[in-house]
This record gives sequence, C-alpha cells and structure tokens, in this order.
Amino acid sequence: MQNRHSWLQRAHQSNVRNHCRITHKAHFPDNLHGLYSTRFSANGEMVVVGFGSGGVQIRNGTTGELKATLKSGLETSMPIMCCRFNPVRRDVFYASSACGTIFMCDTRTKEFSRFIFEPDNEVNTIDVSITGDYLVSGGKDAVVRLYDIESTKLILMYKKDEESLMENRVNFHRMRIFASRFHDVYPDLIITGGWDDTVRIWDIRVPSGSARVIKGPHICGDAIDIRETHILTGSWVVRDSLQLWDLTSAKLIDTINPQNRSSTLNGEFLYVAHYFNGDPSSDLVVIGGSGTGMVEVISLKQKKVMGSFNVSKPIFTIDSCRSVIVFGGMESAITFGDYS
Repeated sequence: MQNRHSWLQRAHQSNVRNHCRITHKAHFPDNLHGLYSTRFSANGEMVVVGFGSGGVQIRNGTTGELKATLKSGLETSMPIMCCRFNPVRRDVFYASSACGTIFMCDTRTKEFSRFIFEPDNEVNTIDVSITGDYLVSGGKDAVVRLYDIESTKLILMYKKDEESLMENRVNFHRMRIFASRFHDVYPDLIITGGWDDTVRIWDIRVPSGSARVIKGPHICGDAIDIRETHILTGSWVVRDSLQLWDLTSAKLIDTINPQNRSSTLNGEFLYVAHYFNGDPSSDLVVIGGSGTGMVEVISLKQKKVMGSFNVSKPIFTIDSCRSVIVFGGMESAITFGDYS
C-alpha cells in the first residue's frame, strides 16, 4: 500500500513541469556528521558551510569545491548550527555552535576567532542587522541576546523570569529558540521562533519584552523569513506547516498547502523555510525538512510546487543566491541546484 501511494505521488507530480535541476553535488566524509548550516556570500561566489562535527569550510558557490577549512571538526565537537554574513563587512561571517560559542570568520584572510561565548547554552541561531551594527542570538536557554558587533558587548537580553511566569505574563520565549531574523529594512525589529509554539516580534528600543506574539508555529530549525510586512514560517508538524503572517497585527494571512502536492504518509515536518533569492516579487519560497522527501520551490500566490529536488534524508539547511539553490542535511553531500 505504501508503494502504491509513492507511485501515485510520482505519477501526479510527473504531470507538472519541474523547473528545478541539480547542477553539482559535492560529497564529504561521513565523519563530518552531516551539513547543519550553509550561507552564500553576497555575490554568490562562495558558500560557507558548518557541519555536525563542528567543522567550518569555505566552498565554491557553484561547484561546492573546497576552498578552505577554517575550523576542523572533531568526533566530540558540537554542530555548527547557523552561519550569517555581515551585510556591511562582506568578507566577514559569523558561525554559531551548539557548544555555546559564536565564531567570527574572515573569508579574505582566513582568520578565525571567538566572537563571544555563552556559558551553558547551545546557540542554535544568529542573525546580523542590515546595518551591520548588531548580532542577535538564540538557543537552548530561551534567551534572546543582542550584541554590539564592534565591541562584542552584550547590550540587551530578553529573558524569562519566575515572576512573569507566575503572573502568566508571557513576554519572552519559554523553550529553545531555533530561528532569528532581523527585519530586512528596519534594524530595530527582530523576529524569533522556537519550541514554545510562538514566533515573537521584538523592538530593541523596548527592553520590557516582545512587542507582538504569533501563536502556533512550532519552529525547529532555520524556518523564519521576512519580507516587508510578511513573516514566513515553516513548522515541524504533520500538515499545514507553511504559513504567512502579518507583521503589524501578528495575524495569520494564509496557510500554504500546495494544490499539486499529494499528501505524504510521512507528513511535512519542515526544518527550513526561506524566500527564494531569485524572485524579486517575494512570491517563491524554498522549503525542506524530514517529511516530504523533497526540497521544494513553492509559489505562495498560486499555492503550487513550481519545482523540487528529491532527497533521501532530512534537510537541515537551504540558501539561495539568484537562481542557484544550495541545500544539505544528514546526507554526506552539499547539493547545488538551479531554478529557472
């Protein structure tokens, strides 16, 4: 019966033109323990990658060819969970680790140093403001931290406390944070999400707590993105995983269930959801996870899968630069594809 379901799914999708094609696939050793994070440079010429072993590499942005190893992974090391370039100092990127350290890396000089250490924390997510002034972090301890990039000083913490929990004033995250985004226009706004089934909107000019809260999304990976007043979320849930929210009201705009995708016996379970960089209209998004067996490019307006890449193992990380998409996860390979 399961085989018949898979056959029907393939048959249904074969009637839809697939705009995606794999262009390169770069394999890496199994002892790197999977690909947990990846990020294109601004011009797309390089991609930085972080592994489950704690390793950090720079690779060619088209072929995946190894250019430099900035940090070698060890069997006992913790995964590199997130990588982000500085929008102003474009040779510099930051990499956060489940060991609690945020590293600063220079792609030109190949220098690698510790930016900050958060004791007893696992830093699952970081982001850098559009001005390059601030870095935000979130992780296991449910605290949203804001750092001054120039001085590395901690300038703001959004942290739960016993008093607010007793009075049921939930202005902070209560469980692990897995995604964070600065607004792409307004550097004072941050959006975060995690295991507590909330996405929170923070205004760093207001230190008392989240300005607004979206209730519902169960975020377990890099699955929040923003364009103007729209927030995109991808939840690790069986169905209704891809949703669009209004920034100003924190209300649901739409749940995107593609009309041309058959339901899967394995559910959806998204780990990552991003707007597609090659679409200036912000209609196309790229998603992946552990349920559908695909990395998909989806039209929000048409509610259709416009293209897909078949995958055999869970996907933890996706990025795009113009028409190129890079992705990976538990398979020991970095895959590059094209959407046209």
